[in-house]
Amino acid sequence: MRKQAAEIQANCPKCAKIPSTEKSFTVSFAEDWRAPYLASFINGVLPTDPKHARKLKRTIKRYFINGSTLYRKGFNGEPLKYLGKSEAQQAMQEIHAGECGEH
Repeated sequence: MRKQAAEIQANCPKCAKIPSTEKSFTVSFAEDWRAPYLASFINGVLPTDPKHARKLKRTIKRYFINGSTLYRKGFNGEPLKYLGKSEAQQAMQEIHAGECGEH
């Protein structure tokens, strides 16, 4: 996805200019399911849809962040780190490659 974004930006004359500090802003991709939770913890922002906002308020009690990493409180008190799609694929490849032992 980064490669595609870089290609689009390189081909666009408006995007090729470096924006000034006043005109720059942060873009987050909503396809990551962790984005609403991180936005709520970091910025205090809730989704505009009342149904999603109510669900987030109800479930956010189970989560916490450390830095910019989202964790869930486990049943026995241990933190469970939530991975993005690419991180999960990398972890599965490492496990199947035998780096974590043969199981």
